[in-house]
Amino acid sequence: MIDRRAELGLWIPRLETILISRGVLSDDGELVAQVGSRFPKDVEDALDGFIENPIELMGLLKICRDACDGRPLSPAVLMAAHLMTREVLQALEAAGAIDFKH
Repeated sequence: MIDRRAELGLWIPRLETILISRGVLSDDGELVAQVGSRFPKDVEDALDGFIENPIELMGLLKICRDACDGRPLSPAVLMAAHLMTREVLQALEAAGAIDFKH
């Protein structure tokens, strides 16, 4: 059985590192004010069809952080966060942003 919380625990720091390097997140994991409601072009292109704007991304990150912290989540929410996080990381990898191995 897949331990979705454990995998998210591995993926989220990697995702945050990439988003920090792309200017989407600050060093403390918060949305950079200049980003506003649009991603930088390279991130927008990579995430097209997965995540529409930085606010949606922050929602996904919050759910993932909650999962990693052991907060209660429904199985459906945990599964969706796991799937979306994997897809986002793979999309960034395809765009040349990271090397994702799952």
